[in-house]
Amino acid sequence: MENNIKNNEDIQPLSPEEIKAIGEIAIGPSKHEQFLNAHYKKVMWGGITLAIAAGCVIAFFSHRNDMRQEAAAQVVQAMKHVGPGNGIASAAEYDAAVLQQIRQEFSATPSAVTAELMNGLALIAKGDEAGVAALESVAAGTAPVALRARALAALATYQLENEKDSVPTWTRITQMEASPYTALAYVMLGDLAKEKGDKEAARNWYEQCKSKCPTSVLVTDKTVEMRLTLLDVDAPTPVEAAPEPQKQDTNPFGSPFGDVPEVGETKFNEGL
Repeated sequence: MENNIKNNEDIQPLSPEEIKAIGEIAIGPSKHEQFLNAHYKKVMWGGITLAIAAGCVIAFFSHRNDMRQEAAAQVVQAMKHVGPGNGIASAAEYDAAVLQQIRQEFSATPSAVTAELMNGLALIAKGDEAGVAALESVAAGTAPVALRARALAALATYQLENEKDSVPTWTRITQMEASPYTALAYVMLGDLAKEKGDKEAARNWYEQCKSKCPTSVLVTDKTVEMRLTLLDVDAPTPVEAAPEPQKQDTNPFGSPFGDVPEVGETKFNEGL
């Protein structure tokens, strides 16, 4: 019996491979511990650098947002009516000094483009040809399509008012991405073609407006449909008005009481 009992000294310890296999303990440091031990300083400085970079990015976007908000507030200020009511001013009343400040101090913000557009609108409203160049600058730039189309629409309207050819300008709007001014451009092109007597060209522009701008108010309120209907209606031929018959005196012998006084007068026939 005693021979079958082994002393503790006789029990062979497990090999490191056996201990690792059954997961009782880890043999030596893990791989990530070895990496940290070897690159501790690099990891520490990398973390500090990343934190600084993140702080700079946050500060940049925060500053940019503040600049954009301030520029937008300046745009509103330039549009304020200084007279009674304190409403929205007309284009000719925009504050030119404020617009110039926006374009200089906030040139990196979207409001700078809006200020350039407003400057062009103000100039042409005053009859200044310099507004044409300002509007062309906005239209040819990288501003959002709505602003570029707005500049072209204002330029085309100015050309119409000054009896210049506005067809190329309206056409440029139809060649851009869809905007709130696309339907207007199609309708104006149709109207101009109709004025020249080209009914087929007018019909084509109106039909394009219906197909490409189906949600525009010019389509939904039947404005375009009415124009298409009127294309097939011939204008009435002017007729000379018939001469009015001459009034005859019902009493060729005159009034026995003399001139009849008008209402409110107190004059009577002196011969009676």
